[in-house]
Amino acid sequence: MPVDPVCGIELDEELAVAHEDGGRTFYFCCDGCRRIFRKKPQKWR
Repeated sequence: MPVDPVCGIELDEELAVAHEDGGRTFYFCCDGCRRIFRKKPQKWR
């Protein structure tokens, strides 16, 4: 199971919000966490 890199919640991949960055796919619990990630992606890699 993927883990949201911003808040650390374990996610169901089918229900998560996905975002590709640097050739990797990251999964988020909500669009808010994805927005935080997109502002400073190097912090969360």
